Amino acid sequence: MKKRVLTSALFLAAALAVSACGNKEQTGAQDGGSAGKVTDSSVAEKGDTQEDSAQAGDKVKIRYAYWGSTFENEAMQNIARKYESLHPGVEIECIYIPNADYTTKMSAMIASGDEPDIANLFASDFMVWAEQGRLVNIDEWMEKDERYRYEDFIPNCFFEVQNGEIAGRSIANELMQLYYNVDLFQEMGVEPLPANPQEALTWEEFVTVCQKLTVDVNGNNALSPDFDPEKIRTYGIDFQKSSAVWSAFVYQNNAPVLSEDGSEYKMDDPASVEAIQKLGDLINVYHVAPDPLTASSTNMSTTSSLQSKQVAIICDGTWTNLDLSSIDINYDVACLPKMSGEPCFSSATSVCSIFNTCENVDVAWDFYMFLADPDNAIELYSSGLWMPLMIKYYEDEELIAKWADPETTSHTDGFRECAVEYTKYPNKLNPETCVIGWTKLDAVISSALDSVWMGEKTAQEVLTEIKPSVEELVKGYIKMK
Repeated sequence: MKKRVLTSALFLAAALAVSACGNKEQTGAQDGGSAGKVTDSSVAEKGDTQEDSAQAGDKVKIRYAYWGSTFENEAMQNIARKYESLHPGVEIECIYIPNADYTTKMSAMIASGDEPDIANLFASDFMVWAEQGRLVNIDEWMEKDERYRYEDFIPNCFFEVQNGEIAGRSIANELMQLYYNVDLFQEMGVEPLPANPQEALTWEEFVTVCQKLTVDVNGNNALSPDFDPEKIRTYGIDFQKSSAVWSAFVYQNNAPVLSEDGSEYKMDDPASVEAIQKLGDLINVYHVAPDPLTASSTNMSTTSSLQSKQVAIICDGTWTNLDLSSIDINYDVACLPKMSGEPCFSSATSVCSIFNTCENVDVAWDFYMFLADPDNAIELYSSGLWMPLMIKYYEDEELIAKWADPETTSHTDGFRECAVEYTKYPNKLNPETCVIGWTKLDAVISSALDSVWMGEKTAQEVLTEIKPSVEELVKGYIKMK
């Protein structure tokens, strides 16, 4: 075990000293070499450009690209300013790109030689650029930086590529959970949802709760014989039709997406089919959730729908705590309902990497780990945006209080039981995080599932029909450390 003796200030001082002596030129995809291998950052000297700049008093600039909501962008801007205040010789340029445009714009930046130094990446994009040799092997930086060890972090935090090299780490830990409008529950006389997975509602109980909360324009709920499903004022639940959400229910039903070794498509498994069909039935049998067309016609986000009481419950990731805590709404969080056997949490994350064209990898690394260590950036966690990567923040009561105490942070009363204590239960990474080439698989699967959400086909029909198309795209899991 390494002794963690370097402070951030000392590490950065050493980094700036190295940077002032000349930048390191990166090899690999930029010059046609090392394709398919993460580039080693210990390469030839580049000259006196940085030395001249340092002598002239210019700041070292690190460009950091990321996506997210407007609230997330504000949070990232704040943490960048905090880092700059602690390190006056560094300027962090924040490059905010909306989610929908992120891959396209990042690809264009890379193609034009204008990639950022540090970037949050979707896992599928990460694998492409890692295989092209565009990313720094961060394993060597973990060895150099005595402040951190791999054992300090939660499992499945670091992304491996060829030869066991590490080319990225998780941006943050995120879980899928339920959010509900407390005031609406009280108005309708419905008991709050349980946060403790050991007290989770059965699926049948959950459906009944959603029926009580689903009300038509005449005030009849979905249990009433006079209920009009064509004129619904408030839906009991809404969920994004994304793989991050539906896979959480598949896992909750102890069901697979791929085989354990990642070699086979398995969503035609009876338990997987059952989980998807139950979600479809919320829309088309019980009429407690809007279909995709109805949901999109409101032009409102799921959080806005929850705030306006058009929806009583939503299912989304823990990052939604930031958005909800930033608007006027009385909400709380709850665990997913029981489906089969022991509760299973679904973790979602994307990758943060350093591009090998970075001229100041030493400085970039310090900011990179600054973001990963809650000691340095507690606002990112206490605000509800991220959950920590470091295991001690789930075990030490004083550290837990720093980011999850409902009295001093943006988190609600239920968050402790349904999120902080997730390490007590089985946990699976959602497919977007860990399946190689998931974007291509998901394009087939999610498109086909639209027929289930619209009530046009059963889950059995859809998930069986697409098996040949999906199987030819399966390439296994990304290795995680």
